[in-house]
Amino acid sequence: MATVEKLIVEVVDARNLSPKDGHGTSSPYVTADYYGQRKRTQTVIRDLNPTWNKVLEFNAGKPSEVFEDVLEINVFHDKNHGPTTRNNFLGRLRLNSAQFVKKGEEALVYLPLEKKHLFSFIQGDIGLKIYYADEVVPPPPEESNSAATEEKAAPSPSTEPPPAEPPSESAKPMEEPPAGQPEEAAPAHELPPANEEDGNQ
Repeated sequence: MATVEKLIVEVVDARNLSPKDGHGTSSPYVTADYYGQRKRTQTVIRDLNPTWNKVLEFNAGKPSEVFEDVLEINVFHDKNHGPTTRNNFLGRLRLNSAQFVKKGEEALVYLPLEKKHLFSFIQGDIGLKIYYADEVVPPPPEESNSAATEEKAAPSPSTEPPPAEPPSESAKPMEEPPAGQPEEAAPAHELPPANEEDGNQ
């Protein structure tokens, strides 16, 4: 069977994140970017030690002029939970694919979150499992034999002409009298009686 290689990123949890919601805490979520693919976790509300246990799956890529061979992890505070007007940055990681292992060799590791800018205040660690896994590609669906048999057995459209319709009453021929029946003769004109006097002469 054909297989395709996937990169699996398990975002487990984080510890000791920076409070960025204006009330001494944060509502963090994680985004992961890999070869133009972006995935994210759910938001954990008001927790500086959040647990996500979220599995993110990516198609494995190859280095190109467009994409770096890098997995980038970013942690943000969700602006929908707190008085802030933007998703405040809580830290990031940039990992090269040379650091990833095959499935079965992975382990949970805690990595310190990094700053994006020199003067930003970032703290805390994030727990990840990252590994490659081969996923079986299902074969394309094939037409069943029964369906093919039914298609072959289907009757072909009839080529016989449709039955003729009976003629309408207006098209019927006029009836003729039966053969052998004489037509009624017109009455003969009677001759006047002979003059008796002519016979005596």
